[in-house]
Amino acid sequence: MTESLFPDDSDSLDPAKVLAHMGDPAVLLRWEGTLKEMVEIAEAELRAKLGERTDVPEIARFVVFAICDVMGGSVVYLPRGEALKKAMRDASIFRDWRDNNIQPSDLVRKYRLASPTIYDIIARQRALHRKNEPDLFGFDEPTIH
Repeated sequence: MTESLFPDDSDSLDPAKVLAHMGDPAVLLRWEGTLKEMVEIAEAELRAKLGERTDVPEIARFVVFAICDVMGGSVVYLPRGEALKKAMRDASIFRDWRDNNIQPSDLVRKYRLASPTIYDIIARQRALHRKNEPDLFGFDEPTIH
């Protein structure tokens, strides 16, 4: 019902146009709080990695805009500390195995983990990635009797 009253026009937003007005004090006021903090964190990390490039603020805002465009309106849990480090490590292990064809025995040495741990991580990551893949062959469709 609300869709017909208020059509979703988020696809028509042009990030370049939105971000072109970021110097405007009225726009900056709307970015106060968490969004402003996210941009500042992104800028600081980009400067640490890329140096004093002039486009760092623009890149940081584009990244935050993209996150908001995709995830805006939803409540998101962001892990921190050891949970975040473990999740990032597990994703790296899976990418090394799947994309770079690094064998589990080599991953054991690279990540300094036990062999069963590497196999468990790969299995969990495969299941996680499988959930996000489209069903190309109709296995998830209900059967008609």
